[in-house]
Amino acid sequence: MVTWIFQYRLQQRGLPMHFWGLVKGTALAALLAVSLPFDAAAEAEPSVSILMYHHVSESTPRSTTVSPDELRAHLQYLADNDFTVIDIRDAIAGVKGEAELPDKAVVLTFDDAYENIFSAGRPILQEFEVPWTLFVTTDPIGERPGRYMSWDQVRQLHDEGVTIANHTTDHAHMPRRDDAEWRQRAAENILQAEQKILDEVGVSHQLFAFPYGEYDNVLLELVEELGFTGFAQHSGGFGPTSDMRAIPRFAAAGVYADLSSLGTKMAALAFPIKEVRYEDTLLTHEQTRPTLEIEFEVRDFRPSQVTCFISNRAHDIEWIDDNTMRVQAEDDLGFGRSRYNCTAPSISKPGRYYWYSQQWIRMNEEGSWPG
Repeated sequence: MVTWIFQYRLQQRGLPMHFWGLVKGTALAALLAVSLPFDAAAEAEPSVSILMYHHVSESTPRSTTVSPDELRAHLQYLADNDFTVIDIRDAIAGVKGEAELPDKAVVLTFDDAYENIFSAGRPILQEFEVPWTLFVTTDPIGERPGRYMSWDQVRQLHDEGVTIANHTTDHAHMPRRDDAEWRQRAAENILQAEQKILDEVGVSHQLFAFPYGEYDNVLLELVEELGFTGFAQHSGGFGPTSDMRAIPRFAAAGVYADLSSLGTKMAALAFPIKEVRYEDTLLTHEQTRPTLEIEFEVRDFRPSQVTCFISNRAHDIEWIDDNTMRVQAEDDLGFGRSRYNCTAPSISKPGRYYWYSQQWIRMNEEGSWPG
């Protein structure tokens, strides 16, 4: 690693590369690698943090809930700390280089179209005059009064400028493979929900959020084939090299609502990545310790400062070369959803962190997993 850092710094200063040969293997090399100021090859790329909410209530399950006071505190924090809340479509255009993207950009999303989002969340969002997105699960709309919104309420949100998007018809665990026709049913589920939104609201943005954030390789290919932009529930910054089929979102409810940690996530940056390598996000019962390899475009962070967490514990990283790391769980992953989270501090933006997360789903012996 010292070799890479030193040679990089020589290039940045226009010094001859043969100078490395003169000091290689000496204490001077290590000293210079540490002491010379590190100039990033480029400043941080455009990046967005997307926050994910469900209920806005005092009485619904805590794991998916923020209270009205917490939501207001989140929005006040964004206003007080120079964040810019932007529309989800502007975020996509920005990371693609098709539009200007402000620094410290944040997107707000709400899943499932619970009625309390309309009755308790909407007035607070209007108070702060921020754009937001509602991912709608279409079957319950109008059929479970008091728990879910009506289509009239969804249309009213659209008229007020809210982006209405797709969250399937039934909020199923999409990667669960009951039979050979499951892929076709998944496609029909997405398309039927999109058609229902078009029929009821008159829009089709082709923005799709996976229920529970669950996906596998086949579903990623399906979302791309159908022409949708996909959103998941693993954490991380959203940037130009993010997978547009499973864009990360930070959970902002329950234990994740605390601004002491959420504030850092709001300011997260997307790692510049050349390639991510893994077998599949859906693991069999026997696949207990998946391997993740990431080839970075190293700039604005030091590889030596990359840290990966699994089950809230830092794990050893193997550097295959100066740009490529490999990490693997030291203990068996449990059944259901889990993540590898990797971070590194930014050089050009002190106090902000690059953040990448990889989701896994490990099946039990029956081919299922906890909800």
